[in-house]
Amino acid sequence: MNLFSAGRLRALTTGLTLSAAMLLPPAVSAAPDSLATIKELLSQQQYQRAYEQASAAEERYEGDPEFDFAYGLAALESGHYPEAIFALERVMLARPDQLRVRLELGRAHFLAGNYRAAQTEFARVLSRDPPAGVRANIDRFMSRIETAQRNQQRDLGAWVDARLGSDSNINSATASEQINTPIGQFDLVRDGQELEDEYVRWEIGGQWREPLTKDSGLDVSARWEQKNNFSTDAFDLGIGALEAGYTKKLEEGRYRVGVRLQNVMLDEDRFQNSYGVVGTWDQSIAQNLILSLTGAATALRYANDHARDTDQYLASGTLLRPQGRWAHTLSVYGALEPARKDRGEHNGRVFYGGLYGLQYDGGTMQPYLRVGVQQAEYDEDHPVFAKERDDLMLSLTAGSTWKLWEGLQFTTEASWSDVDSNLPVFDYDRFLIEFGLRQTF
Repeated sequence: MNLFSAGRLRALTTGLTLSAAMLLPPAVSAAPDSLATIKELLSQQQYQRAYEQASAAEERYEGDPEFDFAYGLAALESGHYPEAIFALERVMLARPDQLRVRLELGRAHFLAGNYRAAQTEFARVLSRDPPAGVRANIDRFMSRIETAQRNQQRDLGAWVDARLGSDSNINSATASEQINTPIGQFDLVRDGQELEDEYVRWEIGGQWREPLTKDSGLDVSARWEQKNNFSTDAFDLGIGALEAGYTKKLEEGRYRVGVRLQNVMLDEDRFQNSYGVVGTWDQSIAQNLILSLTGAATALRYANDHARDTDQYLASGTLLRPQGRWAHTLSVYGALEPARKDRGEHNGRVFYGGLYGLQYDGGTMQPYLRVGVQQAEYDEDHPVFAKERDDLMLSLTAGSTWKLWEGLQFTTEASWSDVDSNLPVFDYDRFLIEFGLRQTF
């Protein structure tokens, strides 16, 4: 669920304004001193001061298109949306063909909550066949409008996803047949070695959102994912998850608090349960730059081996930067995961890492790339190997979605991961490739 504040959307759509720079209305009659000062303040991003200067000069220069445009921008960027709309509408009366002005007017209408008026202005710009960069930003902005409209009403949705794939290492195991320990060399059983298989994976889920006020709402989602290997049932995996949360929009962002429950089944037997709380805060921190901070506390409980039980405390930060049709994300995270039982202290760990993502909005096609690195350092000596475990994991994922028609998309994805561990039994690599269809309702 996406809830966008005025500040966040203003940042996300700055690219729309910049891409349309060649569409600025030509300068007309001079309002030299006041107008020059306002423009200088705008160039320095001192929007509130520019707005104050323009307000003081409004009676003198109102009706001058160049002044009204500068006044409208200052009002828009400083959060005075009604004044921005009035000033920009005066420019449109004098110069109805100026696309840049209509773009800013559409943005002002949206930030003021006038969604239909915003859609009308953007549609008029699109009908004039603007440059590709402007069109891409408008398309993205129109989707934000649709999201904002949905967030003001009850929303029910569901999805079904089915995929076929090949997995080079279904049990995330070492390729070695033997391991060396301080007390000798041992042969690994077949299930303890790398196993390759093809599989079918399917997922079904649904979500419900109930608005409480214009700026807040409750949401609930549930899903079940099942991965069945063709040749080896022992590592068939089922994951069920239930999540609920409360979201509140703020003047320049939003926050969400929620709870999560998850059950993992291995070969139709209960393997692991987890439950916890999570909080997220999103904020526009600069033009075209969004910061998202998340904190979570999760209890991890194993059905048949309570020595593996841990409590996880995780914090992460993500920067999102849209640029035209491209969207960049950069995340860093870290977690403490102490063991619950003294006899399982070697399962406690600290881990931290980073993830970079790149996505391209090609309309019906949306390719993406993710690159990650994670370091995990375990707390105590492993009882078999008599040393503390230390893992470094590298991962790479590339894929794309193709929209076939409304609600149905084709997906293909390939991923590679490599774990370099100082304990050879935990050292492995893995390659997966899959493709399938996803239908949303």
